[in-house]
Amino acid sequence: MNNNLKITFLVNAACLIEYDGKKFLIDGIYDENNHQFSNLSANQWEDLKNGSGCFANIDYLLFTHEHGDHFSAQMTMEYIQYQKPRAIFMQKNGTNDLKILAQKAMEKGIACIMLDETFCKEVYFQPEKNIKIKAFHTAHLDNFYKDVEHFCYIIQFDEKKILITADADFMNEDFEAVKDVDLDIVFVNPFLYASKKGRDLIQNGPLHARRVIVYHIPFLDDDEYGLRKMTEMKAENDGINVKLFLERNEEVVW
Repeated sequence: MNNNLKITFLVNAACLIEYDGKKFLIDGIYDENNHQFSNLSANQWEDLKNGSGCFANIDYLLFTHEHGDHFSAQMTMEYIQYQKPRAIFMQKNGTNDLKILAQKAMEKGIACIMLDETFCKEVYFQPEKNIKIKAFHTAHLDNFYKDVEHFCYIIQFDEKKILITADADFMNEDFEAVKDVDLDIVFVNPFLYASKKGRDLIQNGPLHARRVIVYHIPFLDDDEYGLRKMTEMKAENDGINVKLFLERNEEVVW
């Protein structure tokens, strides 16, 4: 068994996690419409569909919410025409495309784990003998998106535990689901990382982890609002063990 947890940054909030021969793609299939964040390159998308290189034999697709910079149901339908992951984790309530994706995936023998708030409170998933997944519902950051179904993931690889927070509303969420979890790695967006409330959650609260990964940062040419500079300045003299994912194919091995 390979006990190394390998995390490869793709773009925006898309990461590939590998452990013991299994691959998890997080928020990795989305389109370029209606957002100001960086997109998958044409080569990345072709490699994904073809199962080339590191994208060969992806076992699980996990999506946090149905926003254009995290998840495209239409593109995922295209993806499963070429590849057959073991399961797709996604929200239960959403667009009609989401329902069509679930139907097409199940017709191909791909399990669909359809998440809703009640279901997530009652169950966790163990897709592999040494891997557990717990999803929990949070509000999406910004009251404008209050009706968007949003889920965080706690993924345990043997004794290693990581938390994916995506766009969780850190201003109002207490992250009760992880308050007693001994986290190795937490993924946070730059807004959470740079805010006083977010940093308190990281330093003294339930988001405390041995390492913080800040992702969801646009590439330099796409950064209209200076998120990179803000995040880099905050990290310069940070006492937190932090890694900024800024460029394609950056890796963390734990």
